[in-house]
Amino acid sequence: MKEKGITKIEALIIGLLALIIIMGNIFFISYLNSKARDIQVLSEVKQIRDGLEVFLLTNNFYPEAKDPMVLNDVYLGTEKLCLSGFKKLSDFCDKNILTPIPNQYFNQGNRYYYKSADDNKNYQIEFELKTNFKRQGLFKGVNCATNLGINSQPCF
Repeated sequence: MKEKGITKIEALIIGLLALIIIMGNIFFISYLNSKARDIQVLSEVKQIRDGLEVFLLTNNFYPEAKDPMVLNDVYLGTEKLCLSGFKKLSDFCDKNILTPIPNQYFNQGNRYYYKSADDNKNYQIEFELKTNFKRQGLFKGVNCATNLGINSQPCF
């Protein structure tokens, strides 16, 4: 009489299937984390753009930055946006527009680069996405937000 049990080949097949399922889940979770990060980045870019519009309504121009500068940087003094421009968090503001400038993933290497253009009548914000947003026309890599919209291309 033949004993019932799992043969070595059956155990190997079960082990390989379990490994494939686990690896698939790891990649899927990693993708979802990247997508969630990108949704946060797009939300923050929108907040920054809205803050710049408030600045424009008060001053009739955007904050001056002839060269690209990192936003929310303690050394550059771009941690917050006031009616008088970008400032350090410790500096006095007549009125705060964005305090601090949003960047949840700053410590993980995320950077928003700001530059004014056309005598401060326009601006560019360069940012990076880790995934595609095909319906919005945004793709993985460097993207550019301006006062006219967001394009899937570098600003500078």
